[in-house]
Amino acid sequence: MDGFTTQGSRGVWGDHEVFSEAYNKATESLRQQEYPHMSKGCYLDHGGATIYAKSTVEQFSHQMLNNLYGNPHSMNTPAEDSGHMVDRIREKTLRFLGADPEHYDLIFTANATAAIKLVADGFRDLSEKTNTKKFWYGYHKDCHTSLVGVREFTGGMHHCFENDESVEEWLAGHYYANRPDSSSMLGLFAYPGQSNMTGRRLPVSWVEGIRKAPRLQHNTYTLFDAAALAMTSDLSSVFADPSVAPDFTCMSFYKMFGFPDLGGLVVRRDSGHILTLRKYFGGGTVTMVSVIGGSWHHSKGIQQGTNDHFNLHDGLEDGTLPFHSILALGEAIDVQKRLYGSMKMVSRHTSHLVRRLRDGFGAIRHGNGRPVVEVYGNTPDAYGDARRQGGTIAFNLVKPDGTYIPYSRVEELANNEGFYIRSGGVCCPGGLFTALGYEPWELLRAMSAGHGCGYQSVDVIGPKPTGIVRASLGGMTTVREVDSFVHFIAESFVQTKPATLTIPRRPVDSRPSVAAGVPEVAPRNAPMYSPMAVPTAPPTPPTPPAPKLVAVERWSGNAVIPEPNQTFGSILTASQSTKNLTPTPSVSSQSYFDRSYDMGKTDLAPPPSIRERIDLPSPSGSESEGRKRNKMFKAFNFKKHQAGVAA
Repeated sequence: MDGFTTQGSRGVWGDHEVFSEAYNKATESLRQQEYPHMSKGCYLDHGGATIYAKSTVEQFSHQMLNNLYGNPHSMNTPAEDSGHMVDRIREKTLRFLGADPEHYDLIFTANATAAIKLVADGFRDLSEKTNTKKFWYGYHKDCHTSLVGVREFTGGMHHCFENDESVEEWLAGHYYANRPDSSSMLGLFAYPGQSNMTGRRLPVSWVEGIRKAPRLQHNTYTLFDAAALAMTSDLSSVFADPSVAPDFTCMSFYKMFGFPDLGGLVVRRDSGHILTLRKYFGGGTVTMVSVIGGSWHHSKGIQQGTNDHFNLHDGLEDGTLPFHSILALGEAIDVQKRLYGSMKMVSRHTSHLVRRLRDGFGAIRHGNGRPVVEVYGNTPDAYGDARRQGGTIAFNLVKPDGTYIPYSRVEELANNEGFYIRSGGVCCPGGLFTALGYEPWELLRAMSAGHGCGYQSVDVIGPKPTGIVRASLGGMTTVREVDSFVHFIAESFVQTKPATLTIPRRPVDSRPSVAAGVPEVAPRNAPMYSPMAVPTAPPTPPTPPAPKLVAVERWSGNAVIPEPNQTFGSILTASQSTKNLTPTPSVSSQSYFDRSYDMGKTDLAPPPSIRERIDLPSPSGSESEGRKRNKMFKAFNFKKHQAGVAA
């Protein structure tokens, strides 16, 4: 489709109708036209990499087949064409980010981690020229693992800020932060714009605080990790004023566009010279190198201030650039602007959906009233506020007795049902173990018990989990996918009856399109149930005739997630007692995932019943159909838990 549209939607909140334009309803048609490859499942791991549009691949292929591009480090025509193309896309990317090329430069890297390593190398090499042979490094506890790793270059002069308040105190001059002489010692402060784990957004204003603090403004530089933030946020406010913008900003473009696999470092020109003093030099970054009769070289980066032929990036992009990937980046930016208009549209869209997801999680409870989903990070009111929260949510699932369901088990079951999420430590060690309430000795115990990142994990040690489950949303995520995932959690992990899933009273910002003839809102006479009520038995469904929902389900005000043959007044009751695992009549064994897409447009088999889903033996003792089907599903080999509580 050409262009984008956002349609207001009508919902019911008490006795009042409300309208909103937060949900980009055009996403429904975009999914069919631009993302047909997403029909195989419900993808909720955009924090790892978002999904590329079909047009991006088609336009990139067209460019590759109709042009001849050579290695830009040459003077022949194909090489010059590549060089000019790279220059155009470098400028296009900066302008897309809201960074004026007059004040910023962009260095292409393999990913955000490579960009961080480039900055770290520069500070390590420069610190060797100081009296202490060290530099100070401060980092926030929510930093990605790649930012934490910079501390190994400091010679022990590093400090982790354990909360936002300690950063504020440090900026105000009330906090030491393991830095003996902050006015003269070379320093680097790093933090993420958004937590890679919880999606909580951190203040950009800290950069301005450093610039204005007399003891910090001259020798303390800032490294801003925008990899998670840029995925669903407009960055123009970050770069609008160069005087208070970060010195170095890293990002991964595959998290923004899905393709290409490329990263970048946006450098403020007034600060970039500090990187040109690094020791290492690669092909293409120097104008002269002595090998015989001496060891010296002349960097293009150092010359960039005196030679108009060279720019900052010329001295920092080692070797041949991934010029084909850069070509693809230009196409991805064009497609993104055509489909979504701007990143502000993506931000509003994902903010609405993550609020909907958080509300849905909060409504799922066991029969004894205990919440099923334990969410980490921001308070509930932050979800939906793009200033405070991104399109990511971190959580664990809890049993009625308060013990945790192993997170890898949750991911395995979700994968078998076609929901693609992530679990584990998600490369955020400080944020993870702070959220889980770990003390230093407990970390050592976890390590000695054999716990480690990846598939070597021990999911639960003692009373505490060692990781989390993460769902992250993108610009092409639909409201139906969010609703489907909430329904999956409710249907699969509520283990005690009776348990009722209701939807909190709040405005509904939008609804998916429905088949012709289906009412846009529930009938006025449809029964509505209070979200505070927890009935002891399922209510009797309204007698027919009643309008049916065809192919999609919706939330409405204080209504609930209905089955295909139910009206909005119906209440979902999940009966999953260990004594009686037979679904109640109000829970259908039909796949909610299959119902969440247009009729029949998925090749996933219907899911197992609740008994089969939690992998219990059938009453006859024979292997259940669910087990057989799971064995035949995609290979998803999880190591058996060495400790912890079985699901």
